[in-house]
Amino acid sequence: MQNFFAILRRMEAADFVLDVLAFAGTAAVALVFHWQARDLIWSLWISSLSFGSALMVTVYFTGIARASGRAKLGMAIAGLFQLGFVLLHFGFFHLGHAAFLDGFFPLLPGQGRLEEHLNNLAPAALAAYWPFVLMTFVSRARDFRLSNDKQALKNAMLLPYINVIRMHILIFVFFALQALQLTHYAICPVLLFYFFPWRIFNRERKALAAEAACAQPGC
Repeated sequence: MQNFFAILRRMEAADFVLDVLAFAGTAAVALVFHWQARDLIWSLWISSLSFGSALMVTVYFTGIARASGRAKLGMAIAGLFQLGFVLLHFGFFHLGHAAFLDGFFPLLPGQGRLEEHLNNLAPAALAAYWPFVLMTFVSRARDFRLSNDKQALKNAMLLPYINVIRMHILIFVFFALQALQLTHYAICPVLLFYFFPWRIFNRERKALAAEAACAQPGC
């Protein structure tokens, strides 16, 4: 716990401001509209799908824009196929996830044809929970500031899947809390965990560990 606060002290106010605003805005909406487990789960789902897709497209066009000469056309063509494959995989992954969630927390009334029902989930979730999506983009705005480094661009393509892992964790937490009828009390803690700048926290944690190692004799 002491190390946790030591790392927090290393972080600058600018590392927190967007995340604090996103947390406060989303918490206010959740409290005013009395969001329950279903609302938070579908908010997490549509935010993961929206943010991930947008970031992947941004990485693609950033790579094309920064390519030079003849490499630009080749990268555009090859990258387009890669982007299409990744978006298709990402979209179908979320579609399968939506089918699972809809069995426990139905978002739309009735069923109708399964294909039409699943296709309507994303528009319905976006229309209902766009404030959460907006606040996710506010909190993750730094992720769209991409460098020229190719490895950094590749790492940026992994961020949507890291966000999926976080979404999975929080959804399973809500499943457990729903069973215990404690979801109402967990909304703000879960939102705090979701909007906390973990990447910056881990960066400072590694820097602190490196400094501690260098402070040892023989460094």
